[in-house]
Amino acid sequence: MARVLDVRLEIVRPGPPHNQLLSPLTPYMALCGEGSPVTFHIELEHRQLLNRLERLRYVAPDSRGNLGWIPGQLRESEVQELGEVMGRILSRIPTLSTELARARSAEGAGAPFIHLRLVLSGSELAILPFELARAPQAFPGEGLDLFLQGSLPVVITREVRRSRPLAAAWGARTPKLLLVCAAPEGLTIPIREHVRALRDALDPWLDWPDDNHIGTDEYGTDEYARRLRQVKQQLRVVNDASVEDIYNICADESFTHVHILAHGDVYREAGEERFGVALHRNGTREKQVIGGKHLAQALRAEGRDGVSRSEPVVVSLAMCDSGQQGSVLVPGGSIAHDLHAQGIPWVFASQFPLTKVGSVRIAEFLYPRLLRGDDPRLVAYELRRHLSMTASGEHDWASVVTYASPEPDLEYQTAEFFETQTVRAIDILMARADRLVAQHLTDSNTALTVVEEMLRSARAHLNTWERRLAPGQGLRERVARTNCFGMQGSTYKRMGLLYSLMERRAEAHEELQAALDAYRRGMAEWVTDGARFNWTASQYLALAAVLTADADGHRGKTTYEVCRRLAERDLESHDPSLKAWAHGTLAELELIRPAYEPSAGNVTSEVLSHCRSIVELMGVTSFHVQSTRRQLQRYVDHWYLGTNWQHKDWSDVARRAVDVLSSTAIS
Repeated sequence: MARVLDVRLEIVRPGPPHNQLLSPLTPYMALCGEGSPVTFHIELEHRQLLNRLERLRYVAPDSRGNLGWIPGQLRESEVQELGEVMGRILSRIPTLSTELARARSAEGAGAPFIHLRLVLSGSELAILPFELARAPQAFPGEGLDLFLQGSLPVVITREVRRSRPLAAAWGARTPKLLLVCAAPEGLTIPIREHVRALRDALDPWLDWPDDNHIGTDEYGTDEYARRLRQVKQQLRVVNDASVEDIYNICADESFTHVHILAHGDVYREAGEERFGVALHRNGTREKQVIGGKHLAQALRAEGRDGVSRSEPVVVSLAMCDSGQQGSVLVPGGSIAHDLHAQGIPWVFASQFPLTKVGSVRIAEFLYPRLLRGDDPRLVAYELRRHLSMTASGEHDWASVVTYASPEPDLEYQTAEFFETQTVRAIDILMARADRLVAQHLTDSNTALTVVEEMLRSARAHLNTWERRLAPGQGLRERVARTNCFGMQGSTYKRMGLLYSLMERRAEAHEELQAALDAYRRGMAEWVTDGARFNWTASQYLALAAVLTADADGHRGKTTYEVCRRLAERDLESHDPSLKAWAHGTLAELELIRPAYEPSAGNVTSEVLSHCRSIVELMGVTSFHVQSTRRQLQRYVDHWYLGTNWQHKDWSDVARRAVDVLSSTAIS
């Protein structure tokens, strides 16, 4: 995973944010890094900049008010020239080049990305298209587009000046998407393409329906059609949306990501022209242009319970001019600015007109990566490069603007979210593979192709996870590696059992050996908090007892004793969840005890006692009980006399333990 280094550039001037025009006479102060404040001037007249920005539109009115196309050559020239102007402005801030040079000197320690956090105090500064900047002399990628060059990747975001970051809570919530669509008064939008983009982005986390389903329902009999039920649980679509519709659905449900597909339009505020979103007037086809402040109030609606509030983490605006400032004479900013100021941590918008093709490309690129758990700063960088690469006469890459308020531990939050999403995706793949194999035991070739595809996808997820692991010996880094290696072991073991059911013994043994090695790697990280060591160690011990004649010799006996002592320590915890996991570990350790202590007597009573304790602590429907029951069921279904595995006579005890874990009446 690439390291991201923050460089904060704040440009300020005296006075309130509004009611100030750009002028070469106005002094600005730049604060960047540890250097002293730098005073500089921007050699642009306000009207001059507005005229140049007008040439970046695809159509513009003539003197008679008739709309006409602006030639592509003129637009491309203006993009280059404005890029050079923005580069010259940045070159007047020597502390910025110093900070970039410092980041470049750290390049050998992990090829970092630079996150340029741009904080602008004046409304007139928000009009400047810094995203077009060409790298000036002594900057990375000199002469190239600064935020496209790869010499030292730089991603630019804007943010509202505030004392603390917004709470994003990346890993704490299950993703749920809201697509808001509006096309009043005969306007058209590419709604099908956007729905398809979001639905495809969700695909890895959509459960497959039970293939034993008999009969028809509202979704039909085809399994792909019946996945629509899962789609509707994670993706809601509001057509012909009014601001009241947005408020009502955000009051009823909690969404992590909101994607708004509409047209940008102008409205008047205090006699001045501002940019807003063209929605429907409530219940009609009439147009109502809503500003950013009103849209933010709808997206952050109070919940029906009166104690919660809608808190989207990401809002993307697929519309023209959603990042356009408009008049600087009255308070407020662009739609994106106002949403960010009202507490939405990440806003993706467009500061110029956005093509329909470009809006689809943004949705197709943005959401698979955000939902996977990629760092949104790196996503923003790659999105700009992707739009530039696929451009054919348009400048959507220059139009994209991102408002962001990253928390100090964003890298760890996104890493944890990535873990959660990866585990969910693998569980869905393996569950489907399990069902297909179980249903086609007499004719395994029928399901073989689909099963192999599921297993390849699961391996790809695991490989991506391991490549993203951060180096270092801190607790967080070791916990991340333990989680990854433990999941590898769990997945390879499930693959081995699938191959065993299909009577492919050689492949089954190979996967189980890979699982043993993965558990050993996780155990070697020595993460003794949160039962992680017990998890990997107990699985290692169980597989070693199955696969090796002497239960991995002296190393196995030593590991067994350490794992037992740590689990017994966790029994003293005040955390019921941790105590339940400890009982689960001890139940399995007691079951396989004869493999490590040949003189051990009957272990039945100890195994059943631990299982009863789990049910009493967490309830029979808890994940703790389900996980332990699934683990012990393997001793009944797979590790028994008659298989090719090392024989241990534990199936009868395991069967009784599973019965205890399945019963709601604990005596």
